[in-house]
Amino acid sequence: MGECNYLYGNFSTKKRVTVLKEMLEFSGIEEKRLKASWVSSAEAPELVHEFDTFIEELRNLGPSPLKSDYRRELA
Repeated sequence: MGECNYLYGNFSTKKRVTVLKEMLEFSGIEEKRLKASWVSSAEAPELVHEFDTFIEELRNLGPSPLKSDYRRELA
């Protein structure tokens, strides 16, 4: 982070993600369900790796706890 022309945006995003993770935890949702990574547009393999890793982490966490609550409300 910080090696890009959008330095202010990077730092703002980092702050926002930190706050959002705290909000998720407070709401009973694992903070691991939100992730931000800084990958250059020239690093396509790294981006693919980030996606694959995050998808695997989400699979290991299982369905969102909100998903079952939402279905109950519809019933």
